[in-house]
Amino acid sequence: MPRSVEPSSSRPTQKDIARAAGVTQATVSLALRNHPAIKPETVALVHEAARKLGYSPDPYLSGLSSYRKRIRPPELRATLAWLSNDADGSVCWKNRPAFEAYHTGAAARAAELGYRLEDHCLRSPGMTPSRLAGILHARGIQGLLLAPQPQPSSRLDDFPFDHFSAVTFGYTLAEPRLHLVTWHQFRAMEMAFRRLLSLGYRRPGLALAVETDERSDRNWSSAFRSEQGHHLPAARRVPSLVEADLTRERVLGWFRRYRPDVVLAMWPCVRDWLAEAGVSVPQDTGFALLSVPEDNRHFSGLCENPRAIGAKAVEFVVDMIHRFETGIPAMQVCMLVEGSWCDGTTLLPRNREAGRASRPG
Repeated sequence: MPRSVEPSSSRPTQKDIARAAGVTQATVSLALRNHPAIKPETVALVHEAARKLGYSPDPYLSGLSSYRKRIRPPELRATLAWLSNDADGSVCWKNRPAFEAYHTGAAARAAELGYRLEDHCLRSPGMTPSRLAGILHARGIQGLLLAPQPQPSSRLDDFPFDHFSAVTFGYTLAEPRLHLVTWHQFRAMEMAFRRLLSLGYRRPGLALAVETDERSDRNWSSAFRSEQGHHLPAARRVPSLVEADLTRERVLGWFRRYRPDVVLAMWPCVRDWLAEAGVSVPQDTGFALLSVPEDNRHFSGLCENPRAIGAKAVEFVVDMIHRFETGIPAMQVCMLVEGSWCDGTTLLPRNREAGRASRPG
């Protein structure tokens, strides 16, 4: 039990805690940050002594320490792991421009903070979760960035996260519930919908693959439905097309039936399907992408800002390392990065009476 000790000044210090707990001041400093080198019972003892004394860190000293770390010349002194889970050790995440940009942004920010980013795959030939954890531990790697999973609702039950600080991208990892960084898809859809209305479009339609919607935790379809209910009368609410197999035939059949005057989609090929059927974009029908590629600003729509997402994920995991936060968190924290709008060339301003899309042939 901590001893009863009067604080040496009006503000309790770590020295007071050390006297109360019967440990050294160095032990107190580490225990207050839950350092793994300190025994759990000692950590509990120190925290109890701090609570009884009414101790809280000095925010000015903490800010000074953080400032000194920021201005210190960066040196490559540690490694973060980019952990993918693609089948047979492939790098399918590189086939998705946004995911590759996560990696680019993460690597750049890691270098600024004195780290380098090293790629590892859970399903490389001969690899097991425990073996990979051992390799990472032997290399002194504490921080993990989990790439988006190959499929929604994925699980990594067999990987031992106990000694790692880990952050995942997006909602595709169902278990364990690690801290995550992604973009604010719900608010982004609100932004897109209202931008379309401001341009004079009257009947927006949404065409998505089920997997795309599930990857967003159904934020796309939920936000679209919410915006329809808030801004459009029932007669102008185009039913969303959310299909497990989003094919040309299904998209065109939906388009012919409901005649949206602007289509929102994740895949650029949806615009191609419309064009092949004789629909001129943007003259007949507007088209907006839900994630405009960084290298193709021809499309109008939402910009995910994926490099910023990668950078924020690195900052998140580095802060966890500094706080010695490891393992599966008791409560998941989700960091949402705002998207932005790209004007592009696939939308045109319309007056309020316009908006009838021509029928495809």
